[in-house]
Amino acid sequence: MLVCPVCKEPLSCENHQFVCKNHHTFDQAKEGYVNLSLKQKKMTGDNPAMVRARTAFLEKGYYDFLRDALKMIIHEYSAFTLLDAGCGQGYYTKEFASCVNTVYGVDLSKAAIQYAAKHDKKSTYIVSSIYDCPFRNESFDLVTTIFTPDAKNEFYRLLKPGGYLIQVGPGPFHCFELKSILYENAYLNPEPLHVRSGFTCIDIQNIKRVFLVKDLRSLLEMTPYRYRTKASDLDKIDSYSSLNVTFDFMIHVWRKS
Repeated sequence: MLVCPVCKEPLSCENHQFVCKNHHTFDQAKEGYVNLSLKQKKMTGDNPAMVRARTAFLEKGYYDFLRDALKMIIHEYSAFTLLDAGCGQGYYTKEFASCVNTVYGVDLSKAAIQYAAKHDKKSTYIVSSIYDCPFRNESFDLVTTIFTPDAKNEFYRLLKPGGYLIQVGPGPFHCFELKSILYENAYLNPEPLHVRSGFTCIDIQNIKRVFLVKDLRSLLEMTPYRYRTKASDLDKIDSYSSLNVTFDFMIHVWRKS
C-alpha cells in the first residue's frame, strides 16, 4: 500500500528500511514508525509539550465516550483497512486496531508519532502530511478524521469505491464554558455542512457529555483557542481550579460515491 513520497513507486521494507525501486530509502525508527514527510524541518505539527499536554488530558478519560462511539460505528462497516488521518499520539488509532485488520496512523508531528508507535504495536505509524499521504489510490475501506483539517481531495483519492469517511468535529456547545471565560461574547460553533462532493452522507450523530475538569491548561492546549486568544485572556483560566465543561461532538459518516 505504501508508495515513495519522492517518486510514488511502491515501497518495500528491508532490514528496517523502506526502499523503492529508485533506491529512495527511509529508515524505520526504533519505535517502529517511518518518516515519509518531505518537509524535514526540525519541528512540524504538534511539539513535544503539546503532545504531553494532550496525552495528560486524554488519559483522564474525558473523551472515552467519543472513542467508544467511533468503535461502534466502525464495527458496523466491517472494514479491512483503515487510515486514521491526523492521528496525533494514537489515542483513537490504537483502539481502532481492535476493530480492523490493518490500521495506519498518519500525522505530521514527529513527536506525536513517536509516542503513538511506542505505545501501540498493532498499528503502523507514519510521519506525513494528510494532504499528500504515501499510499496508492483507493487503498482504504475506511478513513477517520478527528478534529483535523479536511483534506477533501486526498481522502477521496485514498478511499476505495463505496468506502467510508468518518469525520468528527465540534458540536455547537463544545467547550462553551471554556470559551465563556476567554471571551466576552462566547459563541456557539456553527452547524457543519451536510453536503460533500463525491460522497453521500449516510449517518449523523451528535453526542455530548459534561465533565468536571480540573486540568484546564491541558484542555486549553488541545483547542484552537490556545492560538487565537491573547495571552492576557488565556491567563484567566488560571483563576479556576476546576470547571464543568461540555464536550459536544458531531460525527458524520460519508460513503464514497
